[in-house]
Amino acid sequence: MVEASGEFLVFSAVRTMNSSDVPSAMELSIAANWNQTADDWHRIMQLSAEGCRCIEDAGRIVATATLLPYGTRLAWIGMVLTRPEYRLQGLAKRLMKDAISSAERCGIRTLKLDATNEGRPLYESLGFVVEQTVERWGRNDGEFVAAKREVGSRKGCCYGTRISDEMFSQDAKAFGVTRKELLEVLSAPGRCDASENGYILSRPGRTAQYLGPCVANSEGEARKLIAVHLEHPMCSDEEREGSELSSWYWDLLPVNEEAVHCAVEFGFTRRRALWRMRRGEVIENDDAMIYAIAGFELG
Repeated sequence: MVEASGEFLVFSAVRTMNSSDVPSAMELSIAANWNQTADDWHRIMQLSAEGCRCIEDAGRIVATATLLPYGTRLAWIGMVLTRPEYRLQGLAKRLMKDAISSAERCGIRTLKLDATNEGRPLYESLGFVVEQTVERWGRNDGEFVAAKREVGSRKGCCYGTRISDEMFSQDAKAFGVTRKELLEVLSAPGRCDASENGYILSRPGRTAQYLGPCVANSEGEARKLIAVHLEHPMCSDEEREGSELSSWYWDLLPVNEEAVHCAVEFGFTRRRALWRMRRGEVIENDDAMIYAIAGFELG
């Protein structure tokens, strides 16, 4: 029970979301101007059926948070959203405590998330510490001269549409834990190009196409993989014309300077920065191999 404007508001208990909640949850992500689609919500539910949690009021979802486990070594918290008119009433904190408790019951040793400036104080109050920054870069349809130049360097290359077991192992080295199930789920509706030296996925977003994740053993390999996705997006020319889907988002770790070089060469510009935060044990990984993350809600 929370007092606001002289009235007492009683919210429901935290509960697990289901597929019928997605339209209501989408209202929250749209209000926040996030790029996730209804399919993104459904994918998280597919990967973590009990990890998508919410609070509702008068039959509407008013706050959400998701917990996506990667085994028991790591779990990722995402989609921490509150309807604008329900903010500053402790709902996000309730959901975060619920996620932390759930992770502890499951024996998960480390939690991570990507925090906005607004969310960082809450997470710090719950024991999260900053590891590094993560940046969103963007590019509009007219800004593709560099990309077209790089596509020429891909001629003669042959990429498959499935990630090999060896590349899954390399991804686990880069990310710190295996996330094979996530990559397989993202590959199904999206686009995948892979070789023995790297892979890249991309998928449609609500306001822009999303580039990532991308893991590669060299800048040259990453550049070739990225070029073909930018040159041949998933949506058709008809869908692209006059649509925001002609734009791209690319989330990267600026500590990987080669990823930043690629983004600049392909005509992307820095749009915003978030804080990658951790609660629990440090996880050894290799950021130098990560040229694009899977998403703020996925890691």
